[in-house]
Amino acid sequence: MKRRILMLGAIILLAGAGRAFAHHSFAAEYDSTQKVEVEGVVTEFVWRNPHSFMKIDVTAKDGTTQSWALEWGSVSQLAREGQMTRTTLKPGDHVVVNGQPARDAAAHRMLIGSIKRPSDGWEWKGRVQ
Repeated sequence: MKRRILMLGAIILLAGAGRAFAHHSFAAEYDSTQKVEVEGVVTEFVWRNPHSFMKIDVTAKDGTTQSWALEWGSVSQLAREGQMTRTTLKPGDHVVVNGQPARDAAAHRMLIGSIKRPSDGWEWKGRVQ
């Protein structure tokens, strides 16, 4: 009986370990020594833990459209000061976003440092962890 309990405990422990190892460091993904600004239209906003995400379409200088994947903080970090809710940003919103680019510049990814919506002056600034 003791052996079965130990085996069950080991299985539960190992099953949860995958999620812990799957989490990544922002420093490993993004270059904190660089800053980039993009302007585009929100196509998707995902409000969830452990990180929220947004996708925007950006028109490049050559006229082509690039899809950027933007990573943000957790729901609790974003909602902390009442500036954000799951409905703050919607597809179609025009935004200007500043942040740290991905270490792979061709990836069109960014860790958000600030975001503005010029249509109504709404903005968010902060540091996510």
